[in-house]
Amino acid sequence: NHIHHINNMMELGGAEIAGIKMHAAIDVTIRRNWIHHCTMGIWCDWEAQGTRISQNLLHDNQRPAFAKQLKGGMMSQDLFVEVGHGPTLIDNNILLSDATLRFATQGVAMVHNLICGAFTCVGGGIGPRYTPYHIPHRTEVMGFMIVLHGDDRFYNNIFVQKWPAEPFVTLHDSDDGKDEENREVGTHVWNGYPTYEEWIAMFDMDTDTPDMVKLDPAHNHALPVWCRGNVYFNGAKAWEHETDCLVDAEHPVRVEVTVGEDDRPRLETNLYDVLGDFRAGMVDSDVLGRAFEPEQRFENPDGTRIVFDRDYFGSHRGVAVVPGPLAGVEEATRPLW
Repeated sequence: NHIHHINNMMELGGAEIAGIKMHAAIDVTIRRNWIHHCTMGIWCDWEAQGTRISQNLLHDNQRPAFAKQLKGGMMSQDLFVEVGHGPTLIDNNILLSDATLRFATQGVAMVHNLICGAFTCVGGGIGPRYTPYHIPHRTEVMGFMIVLHGDDRFYNNIFVQKWPAEPFVTLHDSDDGKDEENREVGTHVWNGYPTYEEWIAMFDMDTDTPDMVKLDPAHNHALPVWCRGNVYFNGAKAWEHETDCLVDAEHPVRVEVTVGEDDRPRLETNLYDVLGDFRAGMVDSDVLGRAFEPEQRFENPDGTRIVFDRDYFGSHRGVAVVPGPLAGVEEATRPLW
């Protein structure tokens, strides 16, 4: 689908407004859409379990300069995943707006994306809301739980600080107060979240007589995070525990989408010149593991394994895996939609 210019006048400021908005997108795949100039791109609300957002182009999904910000209005971003428990898979997308994902959820895996916007609402934005999770690949409710935050995975993405990094000011709806929303790109917003090894160590798994009072903080602690194979340009920042990554703040990277006379979007970038020989490992369902609350793998709706060996266009990645949504520089010259 080609979806564009949704709610640009900001006549409607409440919930449920986006290029694509779905509740309970259980085992739903949202694929190969071009979504731009909307006040929000894709919004998956509640029970985004088994949801896959793949091979989409999203850009300029932010409030236009001529539109007045509404008090209490929903914020703008390419993606919004809300009060879910995962597994929610976001792979092989080109995400170029100033805010990429409103992270009011847990259990998300982001694999092989080009990300030029910030993550917002990390660790907050929703309060202690009990929301449902399901028997894997079915609609029956298995339980209800609050969002602990974390349980997120980031593999083989490219992060570019394309937009200004100063916080975005949002207006309260019930008073004259204001808040600041993050605009710094990168996984650094998970600093303070544990690795899996740090998290599991809090539970004293090697003792036969656990101290439940001692363990209580662990049960309410944020869940672990995994990061590997990511690339950070123009000042984008890496998670404090990430090691297998490339951080390059020296060479300016340019990323733009242009639309030619044929009305087809193309990527204009020097990204692959700067990336050089950095390569990452192949990712599959076994690497991503299971989302914590539903204990469900990041897998196909039929339960089979996903191997991320195909890029945004469906081209094969080969053994030397290039981070980001494109298999190589040749693919970067093709029309994106």
